[in-house]
Amino acid sequence: MKLSKDIIRQLIKEEIDEMCAAKPPMQPQVAAVPHQDHDEDHEGNMAKRQMFKAYEYAADVYNMIEDGDEFPAWIQSKMTKIADYIGAVKHYLEYDHVMGEAKLTKKQIKGRDDDAKSIMKSTKEQYGKEEGESAAYAIATNIQKEKEKKNK
Repeated sequence: MKLSKDIIRQLIKEEIDEMCAAKPPMQPQVAAVPHQDHDEDHEGNMAKRQMFKAYEYAADVYNMIEDGDEFPAWIQSKMTKIADYIGAVKHYLEYDHVMGEAKLTKKQIKGRDDDAKSIMKSTKEQYGKEEGESAAYAIATNIQKEKEKKNK
């Protein structure tokens, strides 16, 4: 699939709008973190720093792209992965992290496995063999969770 500059720009804009509730701030609100003992985990602080850096880079890249720009396939692939990965993190934080990762029933596991097999080829092409398999199962798990939500 060849991605035009307009499609890439739209994907980036959609991700930024989704991440920032359609109103990207001039500067993300990053609160000062109080001093912590070395025994405590710093994962939340590290994640915030990484997302801040990603936000700044994404805004810079977005502003560098002009209508009619052409990009090599490897750049298109990286941009697609960025959009996919940030979307996965966002959805995890929105749903799984808040609601807890519910265990799947035996029926859902079978459905997940069937769904994963049907999308495995495309995810392996997109992400590579190992990441593609993991991505297929993650997507298939989310499909089963969405089906459960719709049935409730």
